[in-house]
Amino acid sequence: MSTIAEQIENLKSASVEQTQASQQLAQEVAGKMGDIDQKVNQSIQQVEQTYDEKASGLTIIATDGYKKAVESASGGKNTVVYDAQGNPNVMVVVPRFNVEDLGLTELDLGSGTHPAFQTNGAPRSEILVGKFLASNASGGTAVVGGVQPRVSVNFDTAKNFCTQKGDNWHLMSIHEWAAIALWSLANGTVPRGNTNHGRSHVNYWETAPRADGGIPGDSDGTGRTDTGKGPAAWGHDHTDFGIQDLVGNVWEWIDQMKLQDGRIITTLDNNPSVAEANWTPHQAYYDSTSETGGNPILNSTVTNRMGDLGDDANSGNSNFIDFRSMSQDPSYTPIQLLRRLLLETATDQTVGGRLYTRNYGERLPLRGGDWGSGSSAGLGALRLGISRSLSHSSIGFRPAFFV
Repeated sequence: MSTIAEQIENLKSASVEQTQASQQLAQEVAGKMGDIDQKVNQSIQQVEQTYDEKASGLTIIATDGYKKAVESASGGKNTVVYDAQGNPNVMVVVPRFNVEDLGLTELDLGSGTHPAFQTNGAPRSEILVGKFLASNASGGTAVVGGVQPRVSVNFDTAKNFCTQKGDNWHLMSIHEWAAIALWSLANGTVPRGNTNHGRSHVNYWETAPRADGGIPGDSDGTGRTDTGKGPAAWGHDHTDFGIQDLVGNVWEWIDQMKLQDGRIITTLDNNPSVAEANWTPHQAYYDSTSETGGNPILNSTVTNRMGDLGDDANSGNSNFIDFRSMSQDPSYTPIQLLRRLLLETATDQTVGGRLYTRNYGERLPLRGGDWGSGSSAGLGALRLGISRSLSHSSIGFRPAFFV
């Protein structure tokens, strides 16, 4: 028979063994639970990866399907380009042409490829121009129909919105605008547009939905219309697949041209990579018949300056004339490139629209007119009276793309 001391020692030994067994069991359970957690996490990661892959695949299928649908419906005249932000941009394909093939001999355009289809002297077979004005989109802008255009941006902001879309994107250039305008003139499809508060000032029955829901023709409110919602005659080729809203609706910022103290400065061809400081100044000035605002006249110098050199103010003396009626000083030597860019004209048998100028300070171009411009709007409308910093609800922009 064991003593009480021996029994106590036996109990202590049994307790230690039980504790050790419990700890070993706990470790085994923890290990198995860890294995289970790891397998669960791996399963979750695999499911998430599979979902992401399928979602990405579905996105590719969806975007590719949209592009194919647009191309099929338009017979290849339109396509869709997705930008760096993933936003869709419906673009019109503009094929290269020679200026002599337009048959506009009275405009004295010379011969050869229009500069819109040349970059640093190298030809391009086509360019892509936004079918619609740029509109708001996630992280930037898109080019889609049936929405309000992006407005109230200054020149540099508009240009940045275009370049941030990615490589080969740029703000529509003076070369591209002129090429489209000349093509429309040659084909008898000079577009009309929203030039009278939601309707055409020529054909009142041509209307589109207004931003404020107002009545077409009512001068109260905001007469700006949704992108591409007008009739086919508002497209550059008078079809639903043409470039929409070039005339009226909102003025459009244009790149690769400016007026510096009355002097015309441009790039030599369609090259958005050329820094502004390296654009070419021409021996061509928008002079005035009066220091207080007579008609603009092309001259080899400025004889009537309407303000102080370097003054960029958006107020003060200005002048205007219908582009078709602009005259030239006898001493002025015509410049073929400027005729091709619709900055001068050899005849009044050209596109219409009003030319506005201030021959002092730096002036960046707007083209086309807005919803209240009436007969002052047109493919020849050119506003050279404002600084690059101006923004307004009647000013928008249009992206273009090199293939």
